[in-house]
Amino acid sequence: MFAPRELCSDKILPFDGGPRKVFADLFNDFDAIIAVMAVGIVVRCTAPLITNKKTDPAVVVVDDLGKYAISLLSGHIRGANRLTNMIAGEIGAMPVITTATELLGKKSVEDIAEEYDLVIMNFESLTTVNSAIVNEDRLLVAVIGDMACPRIENADLKYISNTDQLKEIMKNYDVAIVLSPTMPPVEDLTKPVAILTTKRSPPVPERKSD
Repeated sequence: MFAPRELCSDKILPFDGGPRKVFADLFNDFDAIIAVMAVGIVVRCTAPLITNKKTDPAVVVVDDLGKYAISLLSGHIRGANRLTNMIAGEIGAMPVITTATELLGKKSVEDIAEEYDLVIMNFESLTTVNSAIVNEDRLLVAVIGDMACPRIENADLKYISNTDQLKEIMKNYDVAIVLSPTMPPVEDLTKPVAILTTKRSPPVPERKSD
């Protein structure tokens, strides 16, 4: 925990040089940052440091009076939304979360990955697939193999054995979430697909049989 030198105690470390320097020094060293200060200050300090939603820390802002806890950065993937709710519950603040899936009470791809301990293999799909969840587009949840499966409102759940089946079924859907023990060969799919696997390192795509 860091604070201006005049506010420090035995368990609070002093920072010198102002908040901009503190954020620059700490941004890449922590999974999450809770900033007790004005949102505008945090926005100006973090804006030059933001690089990637997969690696940027969760940033939560709390006002000086503890009335609001605001999820500012990396709400889904890095957990700022969950941290915001946790902080708000502990201090009696109002959580402020602006991501559409949370506002509408829907599960995002990131929520499913966390709940089922899965790895998102293609982050570039998230914006499109999450938007489809929010807009209630035709969504398929396809499960390859023996895996626990999520229940998503307004989505069809189907168990399949290979990606050839997926290609055929996808004709009836706008987007899909695919759960598979390994990375399936989906490069030929023409519609957006978010892929969640159980692998902890990038797997080698399966080879198609002759």
